[in-house]
Amino acid sequence: MRKFWWIVLNIFTFGIPYVCAKNKAKKLSSVSNNELLVSSKIEFNIDDLIKSLGGRGNITSSVATMSTLKVDVKSTAQIFKETFDEFNIKGFMKNANQIILVFGDNSQAINSEINKRLI
Repeated sequence: MRKFWWIVLNIFTFGIPYVCAKNKAKKLSSVSNNELLVSSKIEFNIDDLIKSLGGRGNITSSVATMSTLKVDVKSTAQIFKETFDEFNIKGFMKNANQIILVFGDNSQAINSEINKRLI
């Protein structure tokens, strides 16, 4: 009889919370997020960024991905990478005539502001 009660207590102690936790985990895993969160807050002056990239005459085009801004330039010699610290840039890479700037989730807003000023 003692063994029976020990098994019953183990089932109540471990079995029922396990089943409840498993059902809750299934419900949480089936929830999907269909919303893409993109920040539109720009904490610096776009004109200063354009100047550090060599000015309007140096920038030919720009494209933004989720977290990066790819700027095609005429000459990489006109870029002042020393001023990138004030723009909260998390990283950058320089190719032949392209600068890739890692901004984070607000890169699309920065790209749209740059394109407005280049027109």
